[in-house]
Amino acid sequence: MDFIKKHKLTTFIIFVYIVIIGFLFFIYSMFVSSNGMPVYGDRLDGIDEVQITDEQYDKIVTDLNSEETVISVLDPKLGGKILSVIITVGDNVDIATAKSLANKVDNALTEEQKNFFDIEVFIKKDYNCVLEATGTIDDEGNFTGPVTVKFRNDLSKNGNINNYGISNNENIDYNNNQEYKITDDGTYIIYGFTQDKVGESKCSLKITKKTSEEVTSEETIKSLTNESFPIIGYKRKQTNDFVWTKDR
Repeated sequence: MDFIKKHKLTTFIIFVYIVIIGFLFFIYSMFVSSNGMPVYGDRLDGIDEVQITDEQYDKIVTDLNSEETVISVLDPKLGGKILSVIITVGDNVDIATAKSLANKVDNALTEEQKNFFDIEVFIKKDYNCVLEATGTIDDEGNFTGPVTVKFRNDLSKNGNINNYGISNNENIDYNNNQEYKITDDGTYIIYGFTQDKVGESKCSLKITKKTSEEVTSEETIKSLTNESFPIIGYKRKQTNDFVWTKDR
């Protein structure tokens, strides 16, 4: 202890040095296994002979983006022996149609590549047509004060949305409004409408307002979305079909 007190700076430098060495060893161990071999070992032997080309990556993205059901595609990523692709489809796209998009990825590869790589396809929806109602709510789920109904996200900043609107009428109305106020007591159904390159979507939220002086807390409720998404398809090398998470 006396040495530490007399050599505080030296002790501090030694401590920092030990921490840095420990951190570097930790980083090294993440990439190299205990036997000094790369993490992938020899599992990537032969990958040079079946490399996926830039032209193939471009074809995957181009072919998927050409589909009317697709909103966007992230650049495919290769991790080890797994090719991963993330696709966003329109809110109104069904499961079967979404699953068929995986064939675009599969068709871009050669038979040799299919025998070497696994393919993972992640398909999701942005669910732009989602309404939220915020206000004070009693124990029965009735709003007791003014209610604000609005889209969950700011659609004016979404480049994928062509038109949108919100109204108390079920007929499509692209009025560019994103908010609807309720101040009078009663039961209401508020509708949201969105349109993107894939098509039109409608969402709705039922609101009951009963004025009350009862002390209640502010809450937010939202319209339902299709819980079937996202879905993930996985096709192992040397197999013919994708296995999907919702089918397991």
